[in-house]
Amino acid sequence: MIQRIQTIYLLLAALVCAAFIFTPFAISGSTLLQTLNFMALVALSGVVALLSLGNIFLFKNRKLQITLCRVALLVILALIGGGIYYALATDGQDLPQYGAALPVLGTIFEVLAMRGVQADEKLIRSMDRLR
Repeated sequence: MIQRIQTIYLLLAALVCAAFIFTPFAISGSTLLQTLNFMALVALSGVVALLSLGNIFLFKNRKLQITLCRVALLVILALIGGGIYYALATDGQDLPQYGAALPVLGTIFEVLAMRGVQADEKLIRSMDRLR
């Protein structure tokens, strides 16, 4: 399980999305926009973190892993959209903070994990053909 590189990618995606909950993602005027103040962002981050952690333990079912990676990607895109919406909904000049990059990193890690699982699936199918 831990020998596979996609396990590391899924763990990193979970950690990045969990860290997003506790980091500021923008400054609007003099107000620091914390993710904890927006329950929708907290919920979406938690869902992605749980999906990624749960996906690690499904190493015997690669097709389900690919599907869950796709679902996590959609949730991360909703998370990014929600962050942009909340940042633009406030009045004043919006300056992104380092926390705004965390969902983008989560997206990259999920894509890398999905590609790793797809490579495993392709390898297993090629071995089945040789039998």
